[in-house]
Amino acid sequence: GAMLGGAVSGLIALALIPGLPKLPFMIIGALLIFFGQRVKARDAAEAITALIAAPPAPAQSPDSPEALIEQMRVHALEILLAPDLVDLVGGGDGDLLSRVRGLRRKIALDLGIVVPPVRTRDSVDLPRSTYAVRISGVEVGRGELPVGRMLALGDSLDALPGTAVHEPVFGLAGKWIPTELRHAAEMSGATVIDRVSVLITHLGSIIGSNASRLLTREDVRVLTEGVKHVNPSVVDELVPGLLSLGEVQRVLHGLLDEQVPIRDLGRIYEALALRAKVGTDVPGLVHAARTALGPALAAPYGHDGVLRVIVIDPMLEQQLVESLRPAEGGAQIMLDPDRVDSVLASVRACVAVGEATGFPVILTCAPALRAAMRQLVLLATPDLPVLSYTE
Repeated sequence: GAMLGGAVSGLIALALIPGLPKLPFMIIGALLIFFGQRVKARDAAEAITALIAAPPAPAQSPDSPEALIEQMRVHALEILLAPDLVDLVGGGDGDLLSRVRGLRRKIALDLGIVVPPVRTRDSVDLPRSTYAVRISGVEVGRGELPVGRMLALGDSLDALPGTAVHEPVFGLAGKWIPTELRHAAEMSGATVIDRVSVLITHLGSIIGSNASRLLTREDVRVLTEGVKHVNPSVVDELVPGLLSLGEVQRVLHGLLDEQVPIRDLGRIYEALALRAKVGTDVPGLVHAARTALGPALAAPYGHDGVLRVIVIDPMLEQQLVESLRPAEGGAQIMLDPDRVDSVLASVRACVAVGEATGFPVILTCAPALRAAMRQLVLLATPDLPVLSYTE
C-alpha cells in the first residue's frame, strides 16, 4: 500500500511537468489507485479471517487452584435469599444492597467497627420466601419475607387479614398483610414495615450480637493505624511494646461482647497503656478500658437522665463477693446449683418487671463482682447489661 501510494505520488508529480502528455500518466495513476484499494481490502479481509479463526483465550478451569481457592473462601458475612426473593436486590421493596451499605455506615458510627462487605446470593436450598444470615459460613439467623406482603406490628391487628407471626428481633406480635392494605393498617394504629426493613433490622441485630466475631486482627491493625494519625504517642507506647495486636484484639472483643462501643479508641488505648505496665491479664485490661470510658457505658440505657436499675440485696451481694474464686479468664462465682438457680430466677423476675415499664433496665453491683456477675446472668438474661457502681 505504501509502495503504490508512492508510485501514484510520483506519477502526479510527472504529470505536472510542463510539456509532458498528461493523459497517459492519469490513466496509469488511476489503475494504480484501483489496485491499491484491492490490496487494502484483501489485507483487511485476511486480518479479520485470522482474528475469527484464532482460538479463544482459554477460560479458567473450574479445577484450577485459583478457582478452587475462591470456592473454598469462607465469607465473613453472607445473606442467602430464596430464589423468589431476588427482587429485593433489584429494588422491588427498596434496594437491599444500598440499605446494607447504609447499615454498615451506621454500625461503624455506633459501635466503632468496620463491618466486612456483606455477600448476597440466592440459594435454592432455602424454602420459599426465606432468607438466612451466615457468619463465617455458619447460619446465625433466618426469617421469612412473603412476596407481596408487609409486616404490621401493633395491638389491634385482629381486623387485618394476614398470617400472624412474631417479629424476628424483638419478638413482637405482628401480621404479614397484603401490600395494598398498608394505608388501612396504618389508620388502625399499626406500624407497617416493608420487607427490606425487616431484613435490615434483623441483620443489624445479628451484627451487633456478633460484633466481636467480625472484628479481625487486620481490622484491629487498621483501627490502630487510624488512632496513630491523631494520637501517635499512645500507639507507639502500647503496640507492640506493651501489648501485641492479638492482646488488643482480645480486649476489644471483651468490650464488644457486652455491647460497649469502641469508637473512643484513643481513650481505650491510653487506659490499656497504663494498666499493661501492671499486668496484661485480659479481664484487668477490659476493666481498665471500661473505667476509662466511664459515663459512656451507662448513657445508652438512660432516659431523661434517669437509669432504671436492678440492685442486689446487700447481704446476698456480700455472699457473692466472698464466693469469688480465681479461674481461667477471670474470677467466677462459686455457689451451689440451687442457690444459683434461685438468684437467676430472681434476676429474670426483676427484668420482667423492669421491661413492663417500657424502658431499658440494667443490673448494678460492686466493681469486684461485675465481670463474674455478668458471666452468671448471661445464662438467664443474655441481653441484660451489668454495670458496676463506679461505672
